[in-house]
Amino acid sequence: MRSFTIIFILSFSLVQAQEKERILFIGNSFTFYWNLPNQVEQMSAEKNLEWDIVQSTEGGASLRDHWQGNKNLKTKELLTENTFDRIIFQDHSNFPLVHIDTTTYYFNKLKSLIPPKTKIYLYSTWMYPNIEGRENYPNLDDPIERNLREKVAAEGDQLIRVGAAFSLFSKRYPEIDLYTDDDKHPSPQGSYLAACVFFSSLSKKSSKGLKRRYSKTDLNGKKVFYSMVENKTALKCQEIADLIVFD
Repeated sequence: MRSFTIIFILSFSLVQAQEKERILFIGNSFTFYWNLPNQVEQMSAEKNLEWDIVQSTEGGASLRDHWQGNKNLKTKELLTENTFDRIIFQDHSNFPLVHIDTTTYYFNKLKSLIPPKTKIYLYSTWMYPNIEGRENYPNLDDPIERNLREKVAAEGDQLIRVGAAFSLFSKRYPEIDLYTDDDKHPSPQGSYLAACVFFSSLSKKSSKGLKRRYSKTDLNGKKVFYSMVENKTALKCQEIADLIVFD
């Protein structure tokens, strides 16, 4: 009887481990600023979701860099040697505006390494103030999302609409800065907003009620904070994320 119990526990543990979703973020600093993938993973843990999130990122990287292995990126090896349940792609911030054909080409090249059952997402980033290519779309609020949706995404591919969330948030709460001093990269508030959009897009659950700060203990037993925003700002981010994802 004891042997049967041990076998049952081990089998149950194995099933639980197999059920853990593996998620890969492919991108650059718009993905790794303020530990965005880690924030999303901690949000999932808070909601009792079994997500194992890893990233392949490097500052300024494009999908072409990921394919060619530039900047010491090992994305192709990650894709060929591992199986992921979900993969999020993020190209260089201005490529969807000025090099959309390049985005499409290398997105499809990388997708060719992925099993058909893997869920594919495109991270639609924001139109920061001085982004190259803005002048080519004077009558569009979010040409990045439009181009990704119409010229890159295939049937079944989903958009993570962070750019739309940034636009709506800035209109409603202009006093809260979503950018760092360079008016390009996300501030802690911007990354928290992005994390809320990612969490709700992937989980189909509201981000309302999530914590406003996330931390872990390092190998030396010291606490390391991934992010923190004020309570009122967290509530605003959660509100906007719900509007973008569910409306």
